Amino acid sequence: MSTSKRASVENTYALRDRVALITGANGALGAVIAQAFAASGARVIGVTRSEAPQTASDAGITYEVADVSDEAAVEALVARIVREFGALDIVVNTVGGFAAGQPVTDLSLDTWEGMLSLNARTAFLVSKHAGRVMAERRTGRIINVASRSAYSGKKNAAAYAVSKRAIITLTEAQAEEMRGSGVTVNAIVPSIIDTPANRAGMPTADTSRWPTPEQVARVVLFLASDDAALISGAAIPVYGDA
Repeated sequence: MSTSKRASVENTYALRDRVALITGANGALGAVIAQAFAASGARVIGVTRSEAPQTASDAGITYEVADVSDEAAVEALVARIVREFGALDIVVNTVGGFAAGQPVTDLSLDTWEGMLSLNARTAFLVSKHAGRVMAERRTGRIINVASRSAYSGKKNAAAYAVSKRAIITLTEAQAEEMRGSGVTVNAIVPSIIDTPANRAGMPTADTSRWPTPEQVARVVLFLASDDAALISGAAIPVYGDA
């Protein structure tokens, strides 16, 4: 892979002192997004399911352990952030995952509901409680992570595709609800992202065509910035050449 493809995220957008909540901050994408926001001057709260190690690259990030599929935990987390940081300006919902595919006729109810919980329920709960705070302050950015798979019903991927499509519909609905409030709600729709897990799962793929977490993070930074104030309800493709 070329050096340029893995270049660090430049401090393009000034987000100094804005309070940003990044869920899934120990994931391949969430970690890079959290670091990008910290580099842009934001005060970052990175949410993980378990303790995340604090490294030199994590300067400016405060980690919180919380289960964002639990409504009481999410409500308490948002309240604590507002109490301790004085605001909540930006939310990026990166929590998600993919279950091994099965045809609908063999798909277990547990897998179906698990995908909906992991991908859609988490985005819904964080958007619900963060959105209340942002609407009261009449400013804010909510950014969700969907998937290109949301647009195509490929075989053996129904649970994943439906759960990611739900994120896009959630984004569109909440954006309409927030019109005139100063709060924008958008989603990014990446194709396969160049992560170690995806490389391991598809060892023969042409990874040079995949967007990197750093490239995706730049799009998220833009949506969180003042330059994107006119954009709400969008599902923005982040495919690269894939």
